[in-house]
Amino acid sequence: MEIIQKKSPNFWVGRKGYRPEAIVIHIMDGTLVGTDSWFANHTSQVSAHYGIGKSGEVHQYVQENDTAWHAGRVDAPVWKLIRPNLNPNLYTIGIEHEGRPNEIWTEEMKRVSANLIREICQRWQIPIDRYHIVGHFEIFSKKPNCPASNKQILDDLVALAGQQTTNLSVEDGVRKIEEGLAIIKRAF
Repeated sequence: MEIIQKKSPNFWVGRKGYRPEAIVIHIMDGTLVGTDSWFANHTSQVSAHYGIGKSGEVHQYVQENDTAWHAGRVDAPVWKLIRPNLNPNLYTIGIEHEGRPNEIWTEEMKRVSANLIREICQRWQIPIDRYHIVGHFEIFSKKPNCPASNKQILDDLVALAGQQTTNLSVEDGVRKIEEGLAIIKRAF
């Protein structure tokens, strides 16, 4: 997957000793180009780690080791893994998606998002489930349509990311068997 770097000045270096434990899904409420511009603007005081366009283009605004400013406000959270009195930005990775809350997501955007989720989860050993992949609205209730008014998209992304993990596990298993057989052949 090609990731285009679009640096944002709106982040904290590092994570103050915390590590990513979950992924927060957002909707841009606009375009990828508009979000690029907004996140590049220091006065906006917002960012995310990634943005995904309708065509599947991926932009990275903040490195995963650093803290993006995407989910720091907390209001009536329903997310079961929220840590009281700790800014969620410190232990989450934020992914924005192009479009508006009531728009249908393109298949390409869903596929690329699921692939990115899977890769992030593998890097950070984050389980691929609805406890660890959450909508912004689950942290900040005043964003009821983030990522979408149809919350099914979160379940769809988790299922797609999980299916990809299963497929890769089989491929990895076959590769490991082949590597093992090569070692045995060399021994004889």
